[in-house]
Amino acid sequence: MITDVSQRDLVWPNFAKAGCILLVVMMHLGEQVALMPWANNVELAAAWHVLNGFIRPVRMPLFFLVSGILASESVMRPRLDTQRSRLVRPLYLYFAWGVIYQVLVPMDPAASWFEWTADNRLLPVLLLTRMSWYLLALGMYYLLTRITLPLPVWAALLLCAVLSVLGTMFEGHLSAHQPKMLRCAIFFVAGVRMKDQVLAFVERATASRVLVLGGAYLVGAAVALKSDTFLLPVDILAVAAGAMLCMLLVRRSSALIAPASWLAKRTLPIYLMHFLMMPGLAFLLERCATPILTSVWAGAVYPLLAVPLIVTACLVAHGALLRTGAADWLLDLPAWRLPDTGRKAMLSSRGGVTMPVKMAA
Repeated sequence: MITDVSQRDLVWPNFAKAGCILLVVMMHLGEQVALMPWANNVELAAAWHVLNGFIRPVRMPLFFLVSGILASESVMRPRLDTQRSRLVRPLYLYFAWGVIYQVLVPMDPAASWFEWTADNRLLPVLLLTRMSWYLLALGMYYLLTRITLPLPVWAALLLCAVLSVLGTMFEGHLSAHQPKMLRCAIFFVAGVRMKDQVLAFVERATASRVLVLGGAYLVGAAVALKSDTFLLPVDILAVAAGAMLCMLLVRRSSALIAPASWLAKRTLPIYLMHFLMMPGLAFLLERCATPILTSVWAGAVYPLLAVPLIVTACLVAHGALLRTGAADWLLDLPAWRLPDTGRKAMLSSRGGVTMPVKMAA
């Protein structure tokens, strides 16, 4: 168990969360380069593959560490709505958006929905091959953390380290996102169980420490990329360097705090919808701006320049969903409510009353 957490300013985790979602969008745009008719397409795709290989140890591991920190209080001291918000909601969103992706961007357009065969369209969702995998991971990590609470922290982290190694060893034998779920579990559990220690470590951030950790991480990332594998020590170094860098930026660039915190609260719609926005941007570019595709330099910076466009499109779509009420079931677990008459009848039959429960965001 963790001790009572003193009141700390949790600005840097929101800063890190905002940065991670931008890196996620940039990564997928970098992968999209290979699918577009850029000049020197092969060379550009290879360059972005290398760059994404260096960023990969920071991106989702740091995101899950921050998610664990922000979820720590509710996981360690469950409320009435904790299971709904930490388990049921992410599982619902994973399967809902998994089906949406299969309808709008199917892996196999010719597959059937109704025959339970190898080409059934629901199989990619059930096998965790759809892009909304991180939502399922959050639910599974919550369960893992709760199940391992009786264990000492070191034992729980050792178990997660074993899962990470297994995810690396069986990378080629598991479905697309299953290895990622195994590798990142340790960071969520550490964020929940070691919140105090992680915050204390990051608060000691200095430029020299960031340089040392960052240098070690880059060397390790180069080794991992060259050997085409994943190394847990490299991920840990990357997360430590990334978290401390976020703390330094918060201290020295106070003007970025407000927009980063605002963006951090909207990572869910950005993550879920950017997959649907990217093909639209590529289509417009190929139809309306063909000369740009002949420029190698434009292709080199396309993922960087397209990030704000994609993020803005996602936020606009999010606003539209909120206005129409569609966000109630597309971005949250629907709140099923009994009609007043039915609710009163149910309560009177039980001979009791209920107090309203505030649902978690």
